Amino acid sequence: MPFLAKEHFPLSNKDILSWTFDNLNYDWDSPIYIDALNPSRSISARQARTMARQLAAGLKKIGLKKGDCVSIHSANDIYYPIFFLGVIAAGGVYAGTNPGYTIHELEHTTRIAKVKFIFSQPELMDNIVKAADANGIKKENLVVFNPHGEKAPPGFLQWKDLLQHGEVDWERFDDYETAYQTGAARLYSSGTTGLPKAAELSHLNLTAQHMLVYEHNPKPYKVRRLCALPMFHAATAPNIFCTPLRNGERCYVLPKFDLEKWFWAHGEYQITDFGAVPPIVIMAINSPLKDKYSFKSVKAGQIGAAPLDKGPQARMQALLGKEAPFTQVWGMTETSCIATRHKYPSHDTTGSVGVPLANLDLKLVDDDGKDISDYGVRGELCVRGPTVIKGYYDNPEANARDWDEDNFFHTGDIGWVDPDTKLYYIVDRKKELIKVRGFQVAPPELEGVLLSHPEIVDAAVIGVPDP
Repeated sequence: MPFLAKEHFPLSNKDILSWTFDNLNYDWDSPIYIDALNPSRSISARQARTMARQLAAGLKKIGLKKGDCVSIHSANDIYYPIFFLGVIAAGGVYAGTNPGYTIHELEHTTRIAKVKFIFSQPELMDNIVKAADANGIKKENLVVFNPHGEKAPPGFLQWKDLLQHGEVDWERFDDYETAYQTGAARLYSSGTTGLPKAAELSHLNLTAQHMLVYEHNPKPYKVRRLCALPMFHAATAPNIFCTPLRNGERCYVLPKFDLEKWFWAHGEYQITDFGAVPPIVIMAINSPLKDKYSFKSVKAGQIGAAPLDKGPQARMQALLGKEAPFTQVWGMTETSCIATRHKYPSHDTTGSVGVPLANLDLKLVDDDGKDISDYGVRGELCVRGPTVIKGYYDNPEANARDWDEDNFFHTGDIGWVDPDTKLYYIVDRKKELIKVRGFQVAPPELEGVLLSHPEIVDAAVIGVPDP
């Protein structure tokens, strides 16, 4: 029998913008998103709301219809969350792509998410034009994302052009079915196997993720966070686009991860909440920079995206503030990035990923999909609940394979539950994906690229640990 949720927390059925901006209880003019390298650049909640409404008006002016997918191809910026908010306000669905993607990858992701409009940094525009052309997206639907005022290639609309058409309000709703069914974001995931798919996160998924993580177990201090991980990534998107605005928390933004700037920013801005992926932790604990900069302002740290051995975990925890927990979380794009965690201020030194979020049911199944849920038993972890997406966008075959008749998502991760502590552990992966620096690499995708070469007749790709 499944491990049914032991705790239940009331959730919202509102659209994500009303949920974000209604009833804010802090100074609307205080800076929320701040450029870590140029703190004179910042955005307040009042400015965010106004610009979201302006961008929505601009998007509608150039032809966006309700349900259209709008993608952004860019490094991090304080205006990146504004893009998300504006797309939602216009009735669209957000998507974001890795600036390092090849033309082949851009063509694929653009196609599976059925992208209609693309915003891109000026220097990345060439590949976007080619990917758009391959998918029949006309040039008028390509916009240069240059909020710094960077020079744009000729013949394209620019970011500022879309903010010149007044303001429009978003469509508001407050009922479960609409919140559950209405897509807000298409984030790319390889799921348990195969090529990347567009995981469609609903308004309910995103608001539930925040409420179950941040409001069910609130911190007793004012959070200051650093965004150095890419905003297009599922580990970042849910808690960067709306959480700082809803909570009134300062979010300092680095354009991309740089180890020394990352070290420096934690001390410079007295960051309280630390989040990372295992490769960053390994770099940090082995770098002499750890003796130059301080993490002592950090009151809580979390690690995710891949398992981390308890040895490096303990070494990283020692760099943080006194008694600051540094614990592992577990989840994936399909669970809105998180499914289990350790409640603050719990500590853990065993390598556990904690316990399920409130409102989530979990079960263990064997290789035949049979429920074998019990303490001390290894099996594939399956998840059901409000943070679990209803399926991949326009992919009924994958949906039929990865969701069972009881609406559990089969994660492909092998885990077990300790009978004494009731803590969960991830011990293996059933899925064929290779993890590289926290990103998923699907062997069939690389094999497809190799087989496109005229001199290659067959190919097989496996993951090999980097010594």
